[in-house]
Amino acid sequence: MAMRDIDKSDSRQLAELMGIQAGEDEVWGQQELAAMWQHQLSAPVEFDLTAGGVASAEKLTTLTQTARAPINTFADLLHHPDPPLELLELIKQFAKASETDPDRPLPHDIASALYFASICAALTRQGERITKLDDDSLRRGFQWVMDQAWLEERTRTLLRDGLARIECGEAGPG
Repeated sequence: MAMRDIDKSDSRQLAELMGIQAGEDEVWGQQELAAMWQHQLSAPVEFDLTAGGVASAEKLTTLTQTARAPINTFADLLHHPDPPLELLELIKQFAKASETDPDRPLPHDIASALYFASICAALTRQGERITKLDDDSLRRGFQWVMDQAWLEERTRTLLRDGLARIECGEAGPG
């Protein structure tokens, strides 16, 4: 490769080749984050949670199969009319653990969205608060996720419903 070709190269690829780690915000574009979010929503809950060491396969099978409607994917769980609270708690733990894992199975933005979406699903579908975050922190978190251009409308609606519950004082103690 001639020196002038380096000027035409993708700076992220060059940084990767040189072992320079860019900040995550610089690495993922909106379209890539949208694709990753869609992939996460369609991913099997049991696979990610067992691979992440959050729960045993037996426990997950019990939780996903005893639900009123089948739960196979993250989307099935987040948009389920009566999701098992324990499973939402496990999803929240998985997303939170992703933040501290050096091998980070999920990009920061995707993990944060999953974290707040699981809290919101528990709040809106079960009327339960599965976090110690106060209302203002939840409000900011839900709003941040809703503001992401890559978020699909179904989850945005879930978060909007969660915000409405907080505003009406129906979020339980925080």
